[in-house]
Amino acid sequence: METNDISTCERLVMKVIWDSTEDLALQEIMDKVNHENGKSWKPQTVSTFLARLVKKEFLTVYRKGRYTYYVPAVSKKDFWKATMEENAAYFAQGDMGDLACALCKDMLSDEQRKELQEEINKL
Repeated sequence: METNDISTCERLVMKVIWDSTEDLALQEIMDKVNHENGKSWKPQTVSTFLARLVKKEFLTVYRKGRYTYYVPAVSKKDFWKATMEENAAYFAQGDMGDLACALCKDMLSDEQRKELQEEINKL
């Protein structure tokens, strides 16, 4: 999976779908994207992003009655992992340890570092 294949706007749409506990139709997706991101996208705009995500195989669709529902074909966790792997390859010559250390060193609070250490110890 190439995570760079989807645009920032498409990622906003995917995040709404990933964060939902139920399958969503166009109107629901549009409402949530607009509300969560301060957008004022129209149905046609969101529909275009959804069609692109289906074509790129990030989403699947099904019809129920007169509505079309969108379901992730790629999990949020798998996308996140692929993103980290791509970043490690680009910024750290593929060394996930270097990438993790760089992220932890500068971006985590002391409490977050402690929680991370506990997770590492479990491995």
